[in-house]
Amino acid sequence: MRRLHYANGYLITPDAVSKAVLRYARALADAHTSDVVTIPILGEGGAVTTAHVLLGPASQLFSTHVADSIGEFTDAALVADLEERTRRIEPSTVAWPDEMTDIGLDAEELQEPYAG
Repeated sequence: MRRLHYANGYLITPDAVSKAVLRYARALADAHTSDVVTIPILGEGGAVTTAHVLLGPASQLFSTHVADSIGEFTDAALVADLEERTRRIEPSTVAWPDEMTDIGLDAEELQEPYAG
């Protein structure tokens, strides 16, 4: 589970969804456009619900690991849809590893120039 920090708060969402949202947000920002996505989140009282998130060039998103979270829930169809939307905008973007880690960057990543 990840906290997807957005505006003045955060949403708790599955790792795969958080990763797909961040990748799509990056592609939208590079293309100077925006979109609204509906993602599954952990709501009040531990219920799984949805949130509508505006993504665009001005979106300031980041995610952090949630310790001691409940079991993982996800939406594979949503993740596939977001990944397809991302590929349509940026077909040549280098893929991220399958899982986000909170360990840090390896030596090779530290030597790559910042492309932001």
